[in-house]
Amino acid sequence: MSQFKQQKDPLFFDPTPIRVQPNEGYANFEGWGTSLAWWAHILGQWEDKEKLNEVMDLVFDERKGLGLNIVRYNIGGGENPEIKPNTLRPGGDVPGFQPEEGEWDWEADKGQRAVLFAAFERGATIAEAFSNSPPYWMTKSGSVTGAEDGGNNLKEEYYGQFADYLTEVVKFYKDKHGVTFRTLNPLNEPASNWWIKGNIQEGAHFSLDKQMEIIKKVADSLEEKGLSDTGISAPDENSIDETVDMLQGYDEETIDKIAQMNTHSYNGSQLEELRELAAEKKKRLWMSEYGTGGTEPHNHEDMSSVMELAERIIFDLRVLQPAAWVYWQAVEDESAKNNWGFIHSDFRGKENYQLTKQYYAMANFSRFIRPGSDIIKTDHGHSVAAYHQKAKQLTIVIRNEHAKEELEYDLSAFQFDTRFADVYETTLQKNLEKSQIPIFSHGFKIPVENQSVTTIVLSNVEIK
Repeated sequence: MSQFKQQKDPLFFDPTPIRVQPNEGYANFEGWGTSLAWWAHILGQWEDKEKLNEVMDLVFDERKGLGLNIVRYNIGGGENPEIKPNTLRPGGDVPGFQPEEGEWDWEADKGQRAVLFAAFERGATIAEAFSNSPPYWMTKSGSVTGAEDGGNNLKEEYYGQFADYLTEVVKFYKDKHGVTFRTLNPLNEPASNWWIKGNIQEGAHFSLDKQMEIIKKVADSLEEKGLSDTGISAPDENSIDETVDMLQGYDEETIDKIAQMNTHSYNGSQLEELRELAAEKKKRLWMSEYGTGGTEPHNHEDMSSVMELAERIIFDLRVLQPAAWVYWQAVEDESAKNNWGFIHSDFRGKENYQLTKQYYAMANFSRFIRPGSDIIKTDHGHSVAAYHQKAKQLTIVIRNEHAKEELEYDLSAFQFDTRFADVYETTLQKNLEKSQIPIFSHGFKIPVENQSVTTIVLSNVEIK
């Protein structure tokens, strides 16, 4: 990824205006999301409902918080109760719905279910279900943490039963609770070889041939149960390049079973290739997982994590062009002593929370680039724009990592009846701090601080 060049002057002005052309981008952005694993399993069981509601507002409410409208629900495998000690991290021990073969427990996973419902109450519109591991009793190692050697862990004779397990959970939520999962993914980073027994989280490796087998069986199971409103998503690999490799290896029958291509964007360079592959196969494309903790020691004012988050979002929206962008888990365990997540909480029993700098940086994007927007590339590699036709709102988000500079934006492709634009800044000293700048007939100029994320919002805007 390209970086800003260092400037000698403390305030650098580039005389070339940055054009914002509405035809340079893509339409129908679906929104922003979070996985519910593992934080929802913990927070959803809080006894202090007032404090829980505060966190739910902060994550899902558009006016009070981030306004995340997409949730990824983790269908837990459920660890072997005979493994002592249980190696799963706090929150990672998501209960399964089938603790033993032939035995179903539909009261399981109350915590994650409570957060799922709370998300929809606050405006969430899309739910996806995904699996990290089959139930322990279906595995070769007898554990949801992975195989002894990091290889395929699902027993050969259980592919059909695993598909039945996942689709029964989807059916339960639809019939019992009125929640329709638009997509179901039986895989999570399946090509990775780090899913080894004794891990601190659920995980399962699936070789290419086994990925195709489970995808087909899940698709058949959905069809048999009349769950036509739920499609298959895959493969959710750790890197974009791995996602491309797996999808290119799938046979046409497998590709036909898939409604949505999912990728994580922790690594990889083949963003354009994946975008083009999704377009060629006529599949929806999601960036379904990314998270970062920056490079600084544990603190809630870490700006390196803010810079990494903003860079990833802007780069993905400009080049990968996903229909949705989903963070890993919105709330992280503060006892892990890292800078991941938008909110930190103690997963070991204390019902508390604290916002991180990433929270405000995420709000710079999610609160103002709303579902239904068209994403616009801009001429500036460290900014992205969005236009919401129904709301008549134009939003520009700028990431600046180096010296303070002044930027000029050319908005001659738009017409607007406003003299000022709202500005929201996140810096080391500011948390989404609001101000205004003057708007002229052709656009505006704006100074941007070093180590900052800046959002400019114009109302009553129309495309010429």
